[in-house]
Amino acid sequence: MAESAERGADLIPGDEIAELLRKVLRREVKIAAVGCSWCDTYAGNAEVRIGGYELVVFNDCNQVDYIDWAKAPDGREGTFEQWDIERTEPISLLGEHEQTLLEYYFERAPVVDEFPPRSTAS
Repeated sequence: MAESAERGADLIPGDEIAELLRKVLRREVKIAAVGCSWCDTYAGNAEVRIGGYELVVFNDCNQVDYIDWAKAPDGREGTFEQWDIERTEPISLLGEHEQTLLEYYFERAPVVDEFPPRSTAS
């Protein structure tokens, strides 16, 4: 049980990522596409950087579908599987208008270099 609690402290809550996305909408943080543009991905995982966070967003025909993975600047990570179980997947916490506006920002995000390799430690 202690191991589970320790592990939980290293996980990013879905509402933290939802609030980060709302900061994009309020223009409080900048967004950048990683490796290729949002539109070049079209259908599949798109990587973005937002305010020091790294996110992998599933792009479904240029629509935001869900956040697959995220890493906070402090090293905490979150996954779709974790958020789905908790019913806190970040995109599902946003309203339809917020999702549409987020797509607008994703489409216009400048492209930057790749993420550094992810840790494979479990």
